[in-house]
Amino acid sequence: MLLHIGVHKTGTTAVQTALAHSRDILGTWNVRYPGRLMAHREVASSVMERPLGWRTDGAKPPKSGLWTQTVAEAHDYRGTTVISSEFFAESPVEVVDRIVSDVGADRLEVVVTLRNLGRILPSAWQQNLKSGFETPYLPWIRRMLFQDDDATRNTIFWRRHRHDELVERWVAAVGAERVTVVVVDDRVREGIFHHFEDLLGLPRNTLFDRRGDVSNRSMTLAEAAFLRRLNVAVGGAQGWRAYPNRVQALMVKGLVEGRAPLPDEARLSTPQWALDRAAEIADEMVTRIEATGVRILGDPGVLRERMTGPEESVDDAVDLPVDAAISALMGALDAAREEAAAPGPRAVAQRARAWWRRR
Repeated sequence: MLLHIGVHKTGTTAVQTALAHSRDILGTWNVRYPGRLMAHREVASSVMERPLGWRTDGAKPPKSGLWTQTVAEAHDYRGTTVISSEFFAESPVEVVDRIVSDVGADRLEVVVTLRNLGRILPSAWQQNLKSGFETPYLPWIRRMLFQDDDATRNTIFWRRHRHDELVERWVAAVGAERVTVVVVDDRVREGIFHHFEDLLGLPRNTLFDRRGDVSNRSMTLAEAAFLRRLNVAVGGAQGWRAYPNRVQALMVKGLVEGRAPLPDEARLSTPQWALDRAAEIADEMVTRIEATGVRILGDPGVLRERMTGPEESVDDAVDLPVDAAISALMGALDAAREEAAAPGPRAVAQRARAWWRRR
């Protein structure tokens, strides 16, 4: 089993999409990407025995048998089974030990994709916004980069992006010879696909040619400001729980995927003081990763690179383009129409009316 454990915001969606689109031909090279979905989130949830994502209230993880079945099928297959979900990166030591025990250390290859920390920061914050996050960007990065306490170290961001500790955790379980780090260089878009082709013994461009059209763009400054302010108005993650999953999810999807921003629309920027600190942390992490002796595909210098940005930046904006507001509204209306056919539409409508009255 080749287990791709993420991490988040490192091109995982692109790799998973390419593998999913290649299911029909992978067997030619004795490679298998099981299931029908793009990623194996439910498999990760099964072995971790917990629901994944931000909507965990009342949710139950898939039955543990899903993980057991996945392992059994991998053992029966005369080739390589690829399992990919960035949520595996959140596995605590006891789950890592179970994975290794179930699969077998001699049958497991662990792959970690890593990206420059300075590039991850704005992507991670914007992802938080989609979960009802209220904190503006600048206060958030000040805390993540300069506040060293247990509460900060245990935030979801550092549980995912303390990359050295992640690699060390898996090395302790399977050995350095069975862990590979893939460096993601945003300037070479085919690089991550070629690395996975080499890992799986696939001909060049097998995955790159089937990567598909992955729509995962970053929000503009105005879009991010709009969503953050909406989160505050609704009540953050607590308030979002009053909405069905699809209402919130489709509204965000409508905002991001329902339009193409104009070239002159401002983007979120990370100030230089934050990028400098991110580079210092990254250098420390890469040094520790190199010391483990794992195989590294790509240039570790990309992870250490000190990016450049403005001396100061704006993390909020006043005006949202009309077409962006319409796209978000259309996504919410589409979800509301679906909800009208299911139990509880009155509660959704009442919640919406109450929110508008408060405005």
